Amino acid sequence: MEEIEERALGLIRRGKDGILQNQLRLELGVDGRRCARIVRTLLDAKFVGRELVTTGSVRTYLLRFTGGVRKYELLIAGGKFDPCVGCIDECDPARCARLNKWVRALGVSL
Repeated sequence: MEEIEERALGLIRRGKDGILQNQLRLELGVDGRRCARIVRTLLDAKFVGRELVTTGSVRTYLLRFTGGVRKYELLIAGGKFDPCVGCIDECDPARCARLNKWVRALGVSL
């Protein structure tokens, strides 16, 4: 995902009731065509949903976060992958130094 798409997704997630597509365009500082392409990418990835709304006399889309999360994002903390991914050591997870360090990076106490 490109940086601008990540910014757009962040703006959509931040809005409690979503965000209007024309407002998203203004906040991203892009033209309508570019914004539509960004939204299409997020729709195709099932990160957002949209519904046609009319505000005043202007038709636009209301964009809402649908909760899509890439599976690998659940394995990252502090910019590092879970050390158990691909690990071949046969250790006790409760005593694994690498796993404990990764969990501490999450801010979770053991």
